[in-house]
Amino acid sequence: MKLRVVIAAFVALSSHLCLHAWGCTTSERGMDEQTKKLILDLHNKARQKVATGQQSGQPSASNMKELRWDDEIAANAQRVAEKCIFKHTPKEQRKTSKYQYLGENIYMGSYPDPIPRSVSAWYGEVKDVNPAIVKSFASPGGPMIGHYTQVVWAETEAVGCGYVRNADDRQAYVFCQYGPGGNILRYPMYKEGSPASECKNGKSSKYQGLCN
Repeated sequence: MKLRVVIAAFVALSSHLCLHAWGCTTSERGMDEQTKKLILDLHNKARQKVATGQQSGQPSASNMKELRWDDEIAANAQRVAEKCIFKHTPKEQRKTSKYQYLGENIYMGSYPDPIPRSVSAWYGEVKDVNPAIVKSFASPGGPMIGHYTQVVWAETEAVGCGYVRNADDRQAYVFCQYGPGGNILRYPMYKEGSPASECKNGKSSKYQGLCN
């Protein structure tokens, strides 16, 4: 009998350790079609605001692409989110069959509306962005700006996101990954100029100022 109790305790402990090593107990996970459309729209409206020169202190963009949803990127982001660890994914794990490097934005919070809050928090970093880095991206130290710069990186064309809420502490985790990834040192964030004036494949029909 004692042996059975010891074995049962060992199994329970092992399960507990594995749970924390590989993930967490979730009360919510994944995104339905409506949520995917919401987070995609929030990203594109943020890009549109910058591209059309409506963001104070930032130049307009002539070549900023409309983002589209990518299921393979989303699956990758979901796998990461389910670990419930608020930490950027190693770069070698951020790639798909199409994109060799994915950018990444992460968010954690206990609020009931994590999707709009995540994009708002990332975009909110614009207040600390020196417009001089639009022509040649740099990470000067100081306030965090890399989430914003990835949101508006012109050549990024695809996004996919993962979401979970931890059942234990109610913290929500939102991970979005972007292809191709941005924030490349000394590369332009976007081309300054008249909105959508340098679109290689035409202009977006949904978001004025963005390119296809």
